[in-house]
Amino acid sequence: MKALRKGQFKRIDGDFYGTPKELWGFRTSRNSDRPATIARGFLAANESLLRIPSGKRELHLQKTIRSLGATHVIFQQLHLGFRVHRAYVTVHVARDGSVYLAKNRAMPRDMLPPEQPFALSKADAIAKARSRLPDPKRAIAVQETEAIWFPDDDRLRLAWKVRIARSRPREEWIVYVNAKTGGILSKHDNLAEVTGRGRVFDPSPVTTLGDHATLLTATRRIRRPPLSAYREVRLFSLDGNGCLEGRRVTTRPTAAHRRIRRPDHDFRVEARDTGFEEVMVYHHIDCAIRRLERLGFRGSRRIFQKGPVEVDVNGSPEDNSWYSPFEKRLTFGTGDIDDAEDGETILHELGHAIQDAICHDFGQSAEAAAMGEGFGDYLAVSFFAERKPERYRTAVMTWDGLLIGLDARLDPPALRHVTNKFSFDDFDENGDEHDNGEIWAATLWDVRQATDPDTADTLIVESHFQLDGFTTFARGARAILDADRNLYKGRHADALRRIFRRRRFGPV
Repeated sequence: MKALRKGQFKRIDGDFYGTPKELWGFRTSRNSDRPATIARGFLAANESLLRIPSGKRELHLQKTIRSLGATHVIFQQLHLGFRVHRAYVTVHVARDGSVYLAKNRAMPRDMLPPEQPFALSKADAIAKARSRLPDPKRAIAVQETEAIWFPDDDRLRLAWKVRIARSRPREEWIVYVNAKTGGILSKHDNLAEVTGRGRVFDPSPVTTLGDHATLLTATRRIRRPPLSAYREVRLFSLDGNGCLEGRRVTTRPTAAHRRIRRPDHDFRVEARDTGFEEVMVYHHIDCAIRRLERLGFRGSRRIFQKGPVEVDVNGSPEDNSWYSPFEKRLTFGTGDIDDAEDGETILHELGHAIQDAICHDFGQSAEAAAMGEGFGDYLAVSFFAERKPERYRTAVMTWDGLLIGLDARLDPPALRHVTNKFSFDDFDENGDEHDNGEIWAATLWDVRQATDPDTADTLIVESHFQLDGFTTFARGARAILDADRNLYKGRHADALRRIFRRRRFGPV
C-alpha cells in the first residue's frame, strides 16, 4: 500500500489536534487481501499523514461491517491498555479492495500522556456521578463502569465512565468522572426519543378513512375508530408459542399482564382491546425489516445481527416513546393517543434502532441527533407512502400527532411533514433536534423524488455504514454519494449533488 500524496485526496481537519479528521475524494489500487488487512496497510502507509500509532496494541480491531457496496473496518484507539473515548479510526473498503474513505478521531501519538494513577475508586466515582444528576435521591441502577481516557479539548484525562438507569420517567445517564479530581467531565441522558392473523391501522385510521373528522367529537375528544379503519393482515415468522414473538421482532419486554396470548395465533383485536398495540408493533416492524431484506440487507448483511428487535409496547404512561441503545429496546408510551397505535410512530422509532444497529450510539451531536429524527420521519413516510391518500403522503404521524397538528394548523394535521424548503442555513445549533431534523427529512425525501423508492431507501440505509455518532449533514450527504458510487456507479450523482447544494450542505 502506497502513501497518499498531496493532491490525491481531500481532507477535513479536526478542531483540536491539527490532524485530518477525514480523508476522502480518493481511490487506492484494487487489492484482493482481507478488508482488515487492507485497512491496516492503509493506516501504516499513511501513519505520518494521520500522526497516529497504527500498531495492534494501539489500534484494536473493533469490528468489520459489510454493507452492500463496501466493507467498513473500525478500529478503537487504546493507550496504556485503556480505551480512548470516541477515539476511533475507520477505513472504508470498496468491493474491489480499494480504499475510498478514512475517518480519524484518534489522539496523535505526540500528545498521548504518560501513565497516571487512579485517585478515585469505582465506588466513589458512582457516588460522584449520582450526586450530579437531577433529583439525585431517586433510585438508580448502575449498568456499567469503565476506566477510560476522556478527551478534554486537546488533553486526555483518566476517567471513570458510569452508566446509570432510572425509571419514571425512564432515563439512561452516561457520566464521565475525572479519576484524579472527582470532577464531572461530561454527562448526558443517552435515551433516543425518542421512538398468524391480525388487525391493524395501516398506518393510521386517519389515512385509511381519508379524514379525521369522524374520529373526534365536537370537543376534540378521541372517538373509537370504526371497523372500516382497520386492515386484516398476516403475521409472519411467529415462534408458535401463542405470543407475538418471532424471528425479526418480539414484544417479550411488555408487562406480562398486558400481553396478548392466542394459542390459535388469531390476533384480530381492536384498539380498545388488550394486545392491539402489540399486533401493530409486531406487524409493522416485521414488514419494515422484510423490506430491508428485499433491498439486500439480509444474511451476513442483515441490519439486526443479534436477534429480533425487542419492544415494550406500553412501557410508559407518558406521551413519549424511545429507543435505548444500551438495552437495545424500543419502548412506546400510552399518553393521549397510544403511540403504538400509529404505524408511522412505530417506524420512526425503528429508525433509531436501525441507526444504532449500524452505528452504535448514533446521534451524539446536534447535527447527528437531527439526522436521527429526520431519518426516522423519512423511514416512516417512505415505507407507507404508496398506501396513503395523496393528501397525506408526506405527513408524518397523522393519528398520534393529530391533536398537535390541529393546534399547529398543519394541513393535513400531523406531527410533522417531510416537505419544506429549509436549508442548512436554517439549522439552529441550540434548537430542538426534531425541528432541525425537518431539514434532513426533506432532503431524504428529495432523494426519493429524484430516484425511486427502492433506490433511495437503499442508498440512505447504505450510507449509514460510514457515518458515526457525531456525524454532520455534509458527511451524510457525501456518504449517500459514496453509496451511489459503490452500488450504482455514480448514476445518480448529479441529481444528488444538486439536492445537497440546494440544501446548502458542503463540501460535497
